[in-house]
Amino acid sequence: MLKVVSDTNTLISAVISNGNEYQILRLVKLKKVQLVLSYEILWEFEDVIKRQKFGFSKEQIEKALEQVKSISKIVEPNIKLEVIKEDPDDNKVIECASEGKADYIVSGDNHLLDLKKYEGIKIVSSVE
Repeated sequence: MLKVVSDTNTLISAVISNGNEYQILRLVKLKKVQLVLSYEILWEFEDVIKRQKFGFSKEQIEKALEQVKSISKIVEPNIKLEVIKEDPDDNKVIECASEGKADYIVSGDNHLLDLKKYEGIKIVSSVE
């Protein structure tokens, strides 16, 4: 089974629309793809989804977080990488993918997409 790490942007997009990002979560729910996340990614997801611009209630936020957690394999990376110098916060996605032995990172972030690959892990957009 393919293992995929989604960055926060991709997770947020999956929750707010039925686009390509949502289709990735749909494949995870159908057990065709395994979603690998870290607590750091989940914390950032929770922080971002709470922003007023999204207009979610506390209950909706909790439900979204629980749903994402329930379909994910959670890993705790034991490594700290410094691959992305321009935005060091993005390194947590690569750390998660490395620890979880992911096949893909799905992202909309140019810092990650520009890498294209890290140690055999392909970095692609949700369209790809």
